[in-house]
Amino acid sequence: MRNKEQSILDYFGVASHKELLEFMQEHPEDKDVLLLKELFIRIEYGGNTDE
Repeated sequence: MRNKEQSILDYFGVASHKELLEFMQEHPEDKDVLLLKELFIRIEYGGNTDE
């Protein structure tokens, strides 16, 4: 069975975290960027985004 997992960097087509942050800044309304931001918020606040 092939591993179908993909890194976040590969998904966004960037080579580093710095490039990912730049991509996020350049595309703030991109649906995938918005989902990634939501994930970061959930991680930071322990899964509760209603605060």
